[in-house]
Amino acid sequence: MKYRKFHLSFGLLNTLREAREVVVITGSGLGVASGLPASRDGIDGLWSQHDPGDLATAEGFRRDPASVWAWNSVRRVRASRAMPNAAHWAIGELAKVIPLMTVITQNGDNLHERAGTPRAIYLHGRLDDAWCPACGVPHVSQPYGGNFATRPLEHTHSAPPACRLCGAFVRPGRLWHGERPQAALWRTCHILATSANLVLTVGTSCQSPAAAELCYAALAAGAKLVQINPNSTSMDRLASHNLRGKAEILLPLLLAYAWPRT
Repeated sequence: MKYRKFHLSFGLLNTLREAREVVVITGSGLGVASGLPASRDGIDGLWSQHDPGDLATAEGFRRDPASVWAWNSVRRVRASRAMPNAAHWAIGELAKVIPLMTVITQNGDNLHERAGTPRAIYLHGRLDDAWCPACGVPHVSQPYGGNFATRPLEHTHSAPPACRLCGAFVRPGRLWHGERPQAALWRTCHILATSANLVLTVGTSCQSPAAAELCYAALAAGAKLVQINPNSTSMDRLASHNLRGKAEILLPLLLAYAWPRT
């Protein structure tokens, strides 16, 4: 009961109820309850021998495209097998009571859509996207689910496919370290952030430059910031409310108290 007594103040509930345009920024912490590793824990098992720079940079892909592709495939298989947790479902319910709500996620899985969120923007790309770095042609990937979800992890270790146009190796669609979102996608996210009167961050410390910039832009435009995260973040001093705890516990409670009939 400590969550109800300590976190769910009248000020917080009123902030949520009064919001008309909301941006929810989610990070890898959201997927922990679904069995997905947080970003800081993402290189594990057989991959722990690799430096992160070998698996999530353009230089690493040039040196060893097969390992980078295999690591992305393992992450994609895990995402295919995962199920939305209570926090994903709560965000989907929030979209019903605040129609002008958009999720901007740093994650590459499709758990938001599976939990009923109608609008999810992938700030760092999707795990099931791929494209050719030589000519820019998108690669048609097998969608989440189906046979891919049941594929043994050891069967993901293969070279990336060749581009159908130029023959170069296709790269994963997720952003690598040092890369920025595409210009059109970034403009959309920036417009949404600066139009919102509430930004809710869930399971993210907003350490990625793009996520942090969206928070700063929203605050500069007059929005309030509410954070749900187990740990402190660099945004704490700027937030109207900081909720410490697990999103899969706090978000359903927050909705239940803000909208008792939800």
